[in-house]
Amino acid sequence: MKKFTLFLMTLLFAMMVNAQSTETKKHEVQSGETLYSIARMYKVSVADLLKMNPNLNPDYIMAGQKINVPSTTGGNVQQGEVSVPATLVQPSSALLNGQQGQQTSSRPKYKTIHEVQKKETVYSISRQYGITEDQLRAANPSIKKDKVKKGSLLNIPYTAEEDRQYNEELRRREEEARKPKIKKYETIKCAIILPFSLSSEEVTAEKQKMTNLYQGFLMAIDSLKKQGCSVDIYAYDEVKTSMSSLLQKAEMKNMQLIVGPMRQYNITTVAKFAHEKGITHVIPQSNEQSLVNEHPTMFQVNVPYTMLYPQVYSRFIEMHKKDNIIFVGMNDTNDNVSYIIDFKMALDQNAVPYKRVGIADFNTIKDLLRTDVRNVIIPSSGSSLAFETLCKNLTGLNLSSEYDVQLFGYPEWQTFPSKHDKYMLKYMAQFFTSFYSNNESVRLQQFKSRFRSWFQNEQYSSFPRYGELGYDIGAYFVGGLHRFGSAFYENLPNNTYHSLEFPFHFEKKNDWSGYQNKSLLFVTYRPDGTVIVR
Repeated sequence: MKKFTLFLMTLLFAMMVNAQSTETKKHEVQSGETLYSIARMYKVSVADLLKMNPNLNPDYIMAGQKINVPSTTGGNVQQGEVSVPATLVQPSSALLNGQQGQQTSSRPKYKTIHEVQKKETVYSISRQYGITEDQLRAANPSIKKDKVKKGSLLNIPYTAEEDRQYNEELRRREEEARKPKIKKYETIKCAIILPFSLSSEEVTAEKQKMTNLYQGFLMAIDSLKKQGCSVDIYAYDEVKTSMSSLLQKAEMKNMQLIVGPMRQYNITTVAKFAHEKGITHVIPQSNEQSLVNEHPTMFQVNVPYTMLYPQVYSRFIEMHKKDNIIFVGMNDTNDNVSYIIDFKMALDQNAVPYKRVGIADFNTIKDLLRTDVRNVIIPSSGSSLAFETLCKNLTGLNLSSEYDVQLFGYPEWQTFPSKHDKYMLKYMAQFFTSFYSNNESVRLQQFKSRFRSWFQNEQYSSFPRYGELGYDIGAYFVGGLHRFGSAFYENLPNNTYHSLEFPFHFEKKNDWSGYQNKSLLFVTYRPDGTVIVR
């Protein structure tokens, strides 16, 4: 009976021990703790912790995380066998995780801790984790040769591929952290400062142009609002407004965009203000060459053609270097002497041959023409009179169809009266320009139809068309500020826009200047009446 009672007591004690081994408690991870330190705290093994927490990521644990900890264990924790794994620490360079100032922890020094099982060796453990034996020994200086004791804990280092991926991700996050934070504008505020002459009842050409520019701008904003862009527009009449008083208005310092003014003496005042406040400043009309100097937030839409001449020469050579090029001196009061001299110099530097003839000896040009290639004739003047004189002389030669002749000229050619159209088509007139209103464009026709519907009127007949100019400015600048926010300047190459009349390609003169529009078009008339713009 005593033996039976003793047996029952022993059995009961064993059952109690077994029950205790299955009991668990919750541990909330504190900053800096690792699985190893928690295991030592509760006198359990890391393997036991992993068994109790099958979904636990052994690579790292985070502060605030709750894990199951067994109350008792038969595990054998060997002390002094391993170096303590590094705690979770911040990397030397802050890694940003989506929000300014919110840092993420770096990974632990070692990938995990391995509890040595019976018959395991340095070789077998290394193979299990895809590392070399030397890597395992380097992480565990206590290892002697190939012997490891059962139950001892070993630091398991990362593989070479894991190190590469981690360092690559680290670099990516550091690059992201260095990028300036983009500020998006919930509502873009625009100031339009133009000489509307509202106090005068006289309908002048300037008044109509400025009104058209503003109307085109409004149409662009309407299109952008349909894309989710919110815009507030403040319009000011430049004629009777003191710029100093205007710039003191409370709303001005909060603008993201200022368009205008037009008067040269007002432009500098506004440019200085825009620079100080970091406001994008657009000058639609002035082609003063030094306008953007020391005004880094200024954009000059209309630049002097002299700044575009090098591009003209380069484009022309690319298109016509195999043609028969003939310069004709027109002896006209509008002869562009410096342009022609530099043109010939560019041809010489590129080993492109050319010929010359004066309008007084024009009959001799027939001896210079060729039938095997195109003959490109370049007059020294872009005036209407010079163009007509040249074309009449060409027609008088009665050239046969075997001669392929093309005229190359000037931006003024797009302003010629309709009486010159027959010559423009017959001689496939080609000219360079920084703007062009292509009436054959379906998009432009749609714009004109909308303009008439909105304002019950046509645009004022001028070159350029100011309604189209206003639309292009609004679509490009307000659209760009909407898309890129405070990173607008860095994204100018990405601010693609198909213009109605003014293509935009802005470049800085130097590091401290503003931007000038260096866009250039070549317009070519075809005998079938079509026009090619590129």
